[in-house]
Amino acid sequence: MESRVKAIIARVLNVDPAQITDELSSGDIPEWDSVGNLAIISTIEQELDLEFPLEDLFDLTSVRSLVDEVNKLTND
Repeated sequence: MESRVKAIIARVLNVDPAQITDELSSGDIPEWDSVGNLAIISTIEQELDLEFPLEDLFDLTSVRSLVDEVNKLTND
């Protein structure tokens, strides 16, 4: 699932997939601003058919946190 999440992030931000590392966070690249973060979350929810808990949304600001949350929700 990690590779799918990273591919979604790269596509939504329109950046080279090689830029999407586990350490990358919102604000590390100009494309990943607050609007970009909302687009990432929305696209992940739509494409992976899941819903992030509302109380977790503010914590989903890095590749690692997004991957971990998707894994938790999909039991991967």
